Amino acid sequence: MKHAIQTDRRQAARFPQSLEIKIQPLPQLGSSRTLRAGAITGRIQNVSEGGICLITSRPIEKFSLLRCEIAIGDVPLHISTLMQVRWTRKQNMQPESYLSGLEFLL
Repeated sequence: MKHAIQTDRRQAARFPQSLEIKIQPLPQLGSSRTLRAGAITGRIQNVSEGGICLITSRPIEKFSLLRCEIAIGDVPLHISTLMQVRWTRKQNMQPESYLSGLEFLL
């Protein structure tokens, strides 16, 4: 009996978006490293039940904890949430552009 091979590891549907996000890296507990950068602004590419994919002009360190402020269109409203970086990679077609997958924690 043949079994289907799952090529997409995604567990939830993705919904395309184009929302601005402001990211503030948080210090890691027990770490002696200092944060080298302040707030980062990016653009959300898609949203799922578990997290977001975003585009930034610089990489975000894997497993970093982030305080995020998501802007909702032209409305003067922001959604605050805590997220963790699950992966980051450079975009091949756009120099100085990075994709990152962030998981919702709160």
